[in-house]
Amino acid sequence: MLSAALFILAAASIHAESPKASDLDIKVRRLSPHVAVVGAGPWENSYVAIATQKGIVVIDSGFSKTIASAVRETIRGEFKRSEFAFLINSHEHSDHTFGNSAYSDVPIVGSDLMRTAILRMKADPASVAERFRIPEQSLARSRQDLLKDPKRANSPQVAQGERFWKTVQADYTAGVEFVPPAITFDRRMTLNLGDVSVHLFNFGHWHSDADTIISIPEEHIVRLGAILYAGHLPVVKNPYGPQEALTGVMMDHWIAILNEVLAQADEKTQFISCHGWTVMSKAQCAPQVAYLDKLWSEVRRAKAAGKTVQQAKETLTRARLFPDLAGLANEGLAVPNIHEHNIDALWSAAP
Repeated sequence: MLSAALFILAAASIHAESPKASDLDIKVRRLSPHVAVVGAGPWENSYVAIATQKGIVVIDSGFSKTIASAVRETIRGEFKRSEFAFLINSHEHSDHTFGNSAYSDVPIVGSDLMRTAILRMKADPASVAERFRIPEQSLARSRQDLLKDPKRANSPQVAQGERFWKTVQADYTAGVEFVPPAITFDRRMTLNLGDVSVHLFNFGHWHSDADTIISIPEEHIVRLGAILYAGHLPVVKNPYGPQEALTGVMMDHWIAILNEVLAQADEKTQFISCHGWTVMSKAQCAPQVAYLDKLWSEVRRAKAAGKTVQQAKETLTRARLFPDLAGLANEGLAVPNIHEHNIDALWSAAP
């Protein structure tokens, strides 16, 4: 009982202090006069803000209400403006939507899949119990790391990380308000904001149930989410994504959307992930999309010809078919051999 009481007091203390952005390792990077990326926390989450004639558009809220409020205040200070036009949810994971209540006065936009996912969490919070355990697990992992390397105890990053996770933990203890988007769309939507247009593409079922790609052509920005990475090959059916069976319809949909987004882009376009500061160019993204398209075609052809999956792996080698991607790692997202993993995944979807 005593430990529980102490935890509640610690949680109340964290809320009462209203942590500053610097306490939570929140940083800002400007991509243009009207676009800022706000980085927050040990997971290096990145939240994109676009200042438009009709107000600020923010992509994703944050791990929790307090974190999202600090991000919102950082954005307000960066642009010296208080009017927020929209909050867009790019996918339903906790580090992107559990802070939606910090934007209760702002219209929230998301796909139909997004609304369904958040309403499902609201109806059954136990379904996302593992997301509520993230702060505790992260704090425990950090403390284990300190036991191995005590010198890190004086690092500002360690202190900020601990403060961040304790803040999220306190918010989760107080209770998360699951706020779904009120403005929804099926396949595509365009938000017209005077000087810019924000194009939303319902990607779905890659990294989460409700992946959404957001393109702002006038600002040469694409928020790609966790779909393509600069360092390694794209991973079809990655271990952190939805576990439903891959279908040919899904694969065709993904490739079509990625090609449509690329068609909107130009050599100035910056492709932003939902984690970290890495920005990709069209020249980096296009070969990865071509890889997915060609491998999907080759796998279907091999299966139709009566080959086994092992024979397909021996024939459809990365070195033979995709020498231009030699600079990308073949390991990532807990997948030791991405190319062969992709052949296995596509083989299961091929007719």
